[in-house]
Amino acid sequence: MIRTSRRRIPINFSTTKHSNTTTKLKDTNAMSEIPRETAETPFIQQSDFEKVTQIVSAGFQVEEALLEHNVPTYYLHQPQETKQAFLKLLKNLESMNLVAFLRRVNGRLVLKIVPKPSMKPSNILVNWILFFATVATTFVTGYLISPEVINPFIGGATFTIAMLAVLGTHEMGHKITANKEGIEATLPYFIPGPPPYGTFGAVIMQKSLPPNRDALFDVGANGPIVGFIVGVAAAIIGLPLSIYDWVPKGTPTLPVPLLLRLIEPFISPPLETVPPPPGPGYIPVIVLHPVAVAGWVGLVVTMLNLLPAAMLDGGHVTRSVAGEKLRFGLTFLSILYLFIEGFYPMAILVLFMSMYKHPGPLDDVSNLSTSRKLLVVVLMVIFVLCFFPAF
Repeated sequence: MIRTSRRRIPINFSTTKHSNTTTKLKDTNAMSEIPRETAETPFIQQSDFEKVTQIVSAGFQVEEALLEHNVPTYYLHQPQETKQAFLKLLKNLESMNLVAFLRRVNGRLVLKIVPKPSMKPSNILVNWILFFATVATTFVTGYLISPEVINPFIGGATFTIAMLAVLGTHEMGHKITANKEGIEATLPYFIPGPPPYGTFGAVIMQKSLPPNRDALFDVGANGPIVGFIVGVAAAIIGLPLSIYDWVPKGTPTLPVPLLLRLIEPFISPPLETVPPPPGPGYIPVIVLHPVAVAGWVGLVVTMLNLLPAAMLDGGHVTRSVAGEKLRFGLTFLSILYLFIEGFYPMAILVLFMSMYKHPGPLDDVSNLSTSRKLLVVVLMVIFVLCFFPAF
């Protein structure tokens, strides 16, 4: 459990329970301004329809071509290769400012062509204002949580650098992947907050859909993977710099992710630095260095975002692997887990996001690549390492 006391955060590696103190850190990737699959008025002339039909026919085996609800619609032969043909189609439609959807409807492959939506440019000034505000709030937080043996100004600076590195690399993992896959996405928005974290996390906004399930998987997975690596590095750096202290038995302490339990015996402060107990009824705890606190936050953020729920990173991964029905069922279980563990704000956020159907990728027919299916195992291992074990 989280607790601040005399400008410090203790962590008890022998404590197994934590209270209902919650973390509000979040990293959600909202999709906005997505194209619609129907059109109320015609947007294409007959000559353009014929041109589009020629482009589609060059890459696909077409059974039937028609204007359905004013939208060029093509029913495709089955089976046929669709992944590479669809990616090539998207490139060919760019000059016409059009985009395609590929879906399986009532057992048939249906391809629809619709206009690209207009996208409002992002105001980067907002990103910078929020970034510098988060620098200020994390510095103040690091100052307050620094143990007495650490210069609080150094504690504030190191906490700020470590926290922004953990959250920033997570979001840039999403952003760089989105750019690579041709997905329109904003730069990260850092969200300032009060102690004991100094931030509510960070978020990027996706303005267009991934081209296929591979791209959807990559966008969802790469953020947690790089954020986890940086979080582990921060924990490894910060744990040896932490100190021991004694607290009365029953004092709330941080819940300990499995990974920290595994590495703590090898990189914790030397046991000879444990001060004498002040009296009976006290237990030893590690008072985390601010850098270690940032590492702990990175692991918690990774665990929460890998939940297979709603629009969380794990929700994107689940949607790309198994489809919408399983993602919806796992979202319910994730919300239940969050309520049981006391992450009430996060549970409410996920519950709100679950009210919206995941739009999926543009090509929701082509299968996920085998290599990405194997990478699911890696993500599950990361999730377990960030989980709070009950022992």
